[in-house]
Amino acid sequence: MSVFTPAHLGKWEPLYKRLLEGETLPLTEEGGWMLGRKTGVIAVLHENEPIFIEASKDIGRTIGEYINGSVNCEFRAKVAVVELEASPRTALERSRKGPLAERINRLLPQYRFAIVPATDALSERLAAAFTVVADPRLNGPTAQANAILDALPK
Repeated sequence: MSVFTPAHLGKWEPLYKRLLEGETLPLTEEGGWMLGRKTGVIAVLHENEPIFIEASKDIGRTIGEYINGSVNCEFRAKVAVVELEASPRTALERSRKGPLAERINRLLPQYRFAIVPATDALSERLAAAFTVVADPRLNGPTAQANAILDALPK
């Protein structure tokens, strides 16, 4: 398997560096409310390490979903599975409310997030490329490969 570096991103390398090395905000209601309906790429960081990268058509709403949970919040489900060892089958539902959701809520203050603007057409492709290069622990290629191996029958 090739090791990808930011240099592989070509002209998008400065945007990648701005996302992961630029200004970050705490993953709180106060940090997310002002962002509004902007399109771009979100990176969630823990101790300056990227743990989750995602494209969003409404950054303010997506940050709100990370904090409060929603029907399809992939971030909270990944935190439940990877950080709290929840079952992948039930993590999405249980990450919204109940004891698992409370445990996730207690972890959120340790996380920060950064954003970079991108157009609708470009944000998905940028998020995918940034995920390959950064290999975040919740949704990167290594995390996906480990999940596949863990799902093999015993």
